[in-house]
Amino acid sequence: MPRYVYSCKKCSGYFQVWHGMKETQESCQLCFEDSCLTKVPQMPTIKREQIENKDVGDMTNNYIEENQQLLKEMKKEARNQTYDD
Repeated sequence: MPRYVYSCKKCSGYFQVWHGMKETQESCQLCFEDSCLTKVPQMPTIKREQIENKDVGDMTNNYIEENQQLLKEMKKEARNQTYDD
């Protein structure tokens, strides 16, 4: 869910709320007043990893190999697990 920042006109406070894109916050979480909120515009942030001298194809192959290994381990655990009827 997206995070939104609201400011209150009554108490001049700021707070964060997580809710759906079509939802709105109606009351202040600080002073509990209704209909006094303004949504504060936020710039989206994108986290990017620094990758030095690595080809995207090599990284993709590494991720595939890691996931294949995890899947093999999970299958092995599932086969060894006993279930009660």
